[in-house]
Amino acid sequence: AAGDPVGAQAIKILMNSLFGVLGAPACRFFSPALANAITTTGQHVIRAAVDAVGALGHSVIYGDTDSLFVDASEPDTARAAARAETLRAAIGDAVGAAITRDFGCPSFLELEFEKVYARFFMPEVRGGTAGSKKRYAGLVVTDGVEPLDVVGLEAVRRDWSGVARRFQRELLALVFHDRPVADFVRAFVADLRAGRFDAELAYRKAIRKPLAEYTKTTPPHVKAARKPGAGGGRLVTYVVTRAGPEPVDGLTAAPDHDHYVVHQLRPIADAVLRFLDGPDFDAITDARRQLSLFS
Repeated sequence: AAGDPVGAQAIKILMNSLFGVLGAPACRFFSPALANAITTTGQHVIRAAVDAVGALGHSVIYGDTDSLFVDASEPDTARAAARAETLRAAIGDAVGAAITRDFGCPSFLELEFEKVYARFFMPEVRGGTAGSKKRYAGLVVTDGVEPLDVVGLEAVRRDWSGVARRFQRELLALVFHDRPVADFVRAFVADLRAGRFDAELAYRKAIRKPLAEYTKTTPPHVKAARKPGAGGGRLVTYVVTRAGPEPVDGLTAAPDHDHYVVHQLRPIADAVLRFLDGPDFDAITDARRQLSLFS
């Protein structure tokens, strides 16, 4: 599939499918040894690449199943991009040599340089200090412009509201360009409470089993699905109102703006603000003082 991106994608899907059947006990091709060999080989190659990066005097920011994020130690993005190709070739040669040394066979692996991030952000796992897997954002250097690239964060997740996705993108854009954020956060919260984002409050979440089988717990989207106007489909689009979750085509109450401030905006903001050495979301929005008025 050289030079054929569609063919390459098809081969990738077939290879992933093969791994799936090898690791599925119900499949006639089930083979734990082969499935484990695939993952172990991938881990071995990634570790060899990490060692190569270190030997070249650089550090790995983040490693994924089949990719590495390397600190180029170069503030100038043009020079970083130029250095990236040299790094790619050197790391690829080192990995190939390691495979030949360890297994006595030639390596046909080819590393690819994908992109340069001018700025990069990876939130910590909530309640921990480690970075979260496959969740990050950055400014990509592309033909002299720096578009925002978001992977796995709320801004690209269907089960978060549109207002949350907008908030995260705008907040990250400010942070990446070293602009102040406190006034933006306050104004955004005020606009949300004033109803200016009411068209962006809907959640979309799928029903995974018959509604009658939700007995021990009743998630919000299930509550909405049981109300008039839900439509009966597997995908429920709903808004959290002062009367609880309601389908968008069957709203009977005003939106619960406090819900969106507390459960959508606040966690997104605090994941970023904790790195800025400034006030957190509640301090910026004066939430603690407002709560004290009623205590």
